[in-house]
Amino acid sequence: MSDTLYVAFPASETLCQRIDTFLAKMRENPSGNHAADLDGITDPFIDEVLHTYFTGPIEAVNARGTAVNMIMGAMKVIRKAAHGLAGRLMRKASVEEQQALAQHFSSLRLEKDGGIFVGYPLPADLAERANRVFESFANGEGEMAHLVEVMHGITDGAIENYLDKTLGSLKLGAINRGLVSTARATINKASTSAVDKGLPAMERSHRKPVVAYYQSLLHRFG
Repeated sequence: MSDTLYVAFPASETLCQRIDTFLAKMRENPSGNHAADLDGITDPFIDEVLHTYFTGPIEAVNARGTAVNMIMGAMKVIRKAAHGLAGRLMRKASVEEQQALAQHFSSLRLEKDGGIFVGYPLPADLAERANRVFESFANGEGEMAHLVEVMHGITDGAIENYLDKTLGSLKLGAINRGLVSTARATINKASTSAVDKGLPAMERSHRKPVVAYYQSLLHRFG
């Protein structure tokens, strides 16, 4: 098994089927137009990424209150921006762009113990810090400033791998580049707000189980 640590979530049956269908069709007919199959991936992909980073930890502790309101508000902003952008761009992807996206989704698709995951690798230094910080919270000794730093690294990785690299497979004109830039700024601002304001506002009793939830997303594959 690889020493590389990934942040990954188990993909739903729907998302697995849609990714695998798209990848299979691209292998069978790489010069064909499979935009409809590609478009079918985007909605569950966005929703499951958002659930993993926002709804999942809240549901893990059945949290309520100010912190939850801030986090859910950020998620709604990100969802609107991401769905709007995907709906505009993915349906119009050229065959060449579909080939690049197939390579990208193939790199995100991971297998472990018979299950299919979607995820990305952490840089070695961030993986080491994440393990150390998560363990310190498990032992009741964690410091919020360190958790915020680690979560910024993890969410920045999510934006890079799920947004930047996905859209980086597309050849964008000036108008769409402007839309992407605006949407990315919106998503980044909302994500930063959720980490900077939402995490410190958590009830103290929720911190340990929420951190345990994020720790459960760390996996090794291969």
